[in-house]
Order: sequence, then structure tokens, then C-alpha cells
Amino acid sequence: MPQTSNSVGNLSPTPRLGVWILGALGDISTTMICGNLAIRRGLASTAGLVSELYPFTELPLTDLSSLVFGGVDLAERTLQESAEGIYHNSGTLKREALDIIKPELGEIEEDIVRLAVPDDKKHSQSQYIESARSAIRTFREKHSLTTVVVVNLTSAEPTLEHRPELDSLPGLESLFAQNAIDSINPGTCLTYAALKENCGYINFSPNIGADLGSLKELAEQQGLPYCGNDGKTGETLIKTVLAPMFLARNLQVLSWEGTNLLGNGDGATLHNPENRQSKLKNKGEVLEKMLGYSPHSGVDINYVPSLGDWKTAWDLIHFQGFLDVKMTMQFTWQGCDSILAAPLVLDMARFTAFAMQNGESGPMKQLACFFKNPLGCDEMAFYQQFESLVSYALEHLAE
Repeated sequence: MPQTSNSVGNLSPTPRLGVWILGALGDISTTMICGNLAIRRGLASTAGLVSELYPFTELPLTDLSSLVFGGVDLAERTLQESAEGIYHNSGTLKREALDIIKPELGEIEEDIVRLAVPDDKKHSQSQYIESARSAIRTFREKHSLTTVVVVNLTSAEPTLEHRPELDSLPGLESLFAQNAIDSINPGTCLTYAALKENCGYINFSPNIGADLGSLKELAEQQGLPYCGNDGKTGETLIKTVLAPMFLARNLQVLSWEGTNLLGNGDGATLHNPENRQSKLKNKGEVLEKMLGYSPHSGVDINYVPSLGDWKTAWDLIHFQGFLDVKMTMQFTWQGCDSILAAPLVLDMARFTAFAMQNGESGPMKQLACFFKNPLGCDEMAFYQQFESLVSYALEHLAE
């Protein structure tokens, strides 16, 4: 089993890495940035960071102290105000650390831009894309960055009806020219902008990422790696660990019912039925892919404002064993959404930069263990996915 490293980064760190975040003022992004700064100052350990396990510590990953943050958001609040909000609401950011890193938060704030989303009047999709591309170029040039990774941490967008034009790059660009706001969400515009600016791309959101035929084509043209979709941090993570156990013991799962309670910004967004379709789809398909059959499976997402960033998942598993005797298993998962997700984003940014520096392109199958709906990978069992990442690292170390 991998062992935890006590060091931060590696003996031979690569040059600085730009991490440009879509949804830069959200809870996950703010927690990630503050956490990284706290680790740099020796105010926190590297617990939760997969990239700080062996054998990944032997790879020349970008040092945690060499990450440069920027991004885009709609919110008018500052990064410092987002951090203060987390301190008061969830208590996961500590007062001492916030006071110490305050000047650095102010510097990072200068690299977070506010972009108005496309509409049918003042702000077209083409203008939105060009503004995003310009912001990425400015960020890259300001900090003399050779490598920039874009991370999508935005909330769930409405699921739109698929149009054939989205399957090819010329088709997508023709829709942009038409300002087809009813057919393309803002997130797709930003993904396009990221790839056009030669950025590696990570879709930690449940939204459409680089999995559109048109965007895959663009990534291939640009020779860029990408991964997604939908970060796996709680209930689904447990499913991908437990379901193979039932399969290995020949215990038939009859029903797997789950209820998710959360109260942060994502919870408020997912309270809208139009916004939670993709999230429910990603959660619901995992069992069938692992078990090879479809048990009765229900997934509920309920918004509970008082919970804030703390989420609770309760699952009931009804299964059948020897002599057809039916039994049940239940589990409750309680955790802080941002604390579970933030270190994984840092991990993936480092792994993506490593892939870019090695000239890799296309879907990063080795990062499947981080996602509910991993691109380019049909394996859903967590440990098999994780072993794929370990094997990837060992192969590079053997070169």
C-alpha cells in the first residue's frame, strides 16, 4: 500500500504551474487555495493529498509551493470574503491561518476576473470566449507560466438537448457564431476557451466537459490531456468500494437506495430539478457498470440550508445471500464537501501538468479514481481505478 510522504513536493520540482479555476470564489476553490497556502506556511499537513503518497512522491510533480492560482467567477465578493464566509459557516478554515495568508489571498484576488455570462443582447458567446481567452493569456504572461491547467469547479448547469452540431468542431464554432445560448451552456464556452489557449483541462463538475465530440476534436488538435467528469468524494466513492465486495461474494444486490443532504451553494443549485439531472445520472450509472446488472436504485438530493458545507449521505442496501435469505446493510457518510474535494483538485492539477510535460494527450484514464463518470474508462471499482494510477506512476519511474 502507498505510504504517506512527510515532504511537501519533490526534490526536483518542475517550474511554476498556473491553476486557472472556473468558479474561483466557490467553497471548493477557496478551500483549495487557502489549504495550499497553509501547507506552504507549515500551518497544515498534506493529509488528504493523494499526490503526497508513494509512489507519486517520486515523480517530478510540480511542488505545492510553485502553484499559481487565478480564475473566473460571477460573484462580486472577494476571495478574502469567501474565505471568511467558510470560517464563519463551516469552521474548516482556521482563524490563525487566515490572518497569516491574508496578503497572499489579496494577490490571488487580482487574478480572478468577473465575466458576465452570454445572453441574447449585450454579451454574445463569441465575446465571452474571447474575454476568457484574454484573461488566461494575461494570467499566463503576468506570471511567466509555461503550463496552465484549467479546472471546472462550477455548479451544475441545466441539461440541454443535444444538437448534432456539437459533435464536430466546425459545428460547435458555427453555433458560437449564432450565439446559440439555448443550445450551449457557459461552461462549454469556457472549456473551448481553455483548450484554445493550450491548457490542460479538468472537469470536476457534473457539467459537460471535454466529452463533446467537438471538444475532443479540439483537444486532439491541440495535443492536450483532459479528464472528468464529476468529482467522486462521498456517497459514490463508498459505492465504488462496497459494490465489488457484493459481487466477489456472489451476494445479489436487490436495492440500493441513497439520500443525500447538503446545504452549500451546490446544494442550492441542485435543488432545481433542471440542474440536478446530470448529477443524478452520474450517480445512478455507477452500480450497473460495476455489478453487471441493474438493481432497484434510487438517489435523492435534498437541499438543507442549515447544513452548509457539511453533507450527509444515508444509504440502504438490500441484498440476497445463501438460501435466498434477504439481508440489509446501511451506512451514513458525513463530511465536509470542500475538505473532501479540495485536495483532489490539487492532486489532479499536478498530475495533469505532469502529463502535459510528458507530451501526453487525450483522456487521462489514469485519473479515473477521482470521478463518478471518468472519461475513457469503463472500470468503476475504486481500487482497480487507483491501481491504474499507481501503475501509471511506476511505469514512468521505470523509464
